[in-house]
Amino acid sequence: MYSYEILPEARDQVGGLPSAALIYYAELITFVELTPWDAPPYRDDNPDGNMRKIVFGGAGEGIAVYLILEDQRRVVVLSVTWVG
Repeated sequence: MYSYEILPEARDQVGGLPSAALIYYAELITFVELTPWDAPPYRDDNPDGNMRKIVFGGAGEGIAVYLILEDQRRVVVLSVTWVG
């Protein structure tokens, strides 16, 4: 299991999510704590990179970008965007 952290800027972005999106974000947290490497890489030209992106929401309205610090078993959310 990985520990979950979030940058202050990303925390502010989560604070701006609509209430209906929060259940999806909670599921995202569980995903990154358990299987962070299962999301696609942030950059297609670096498929093994430790920066990942994941789409979330009922219709894929959100995207989160996070960094995996494998040696520390830690995941840090860098940004959260909601377009719904």
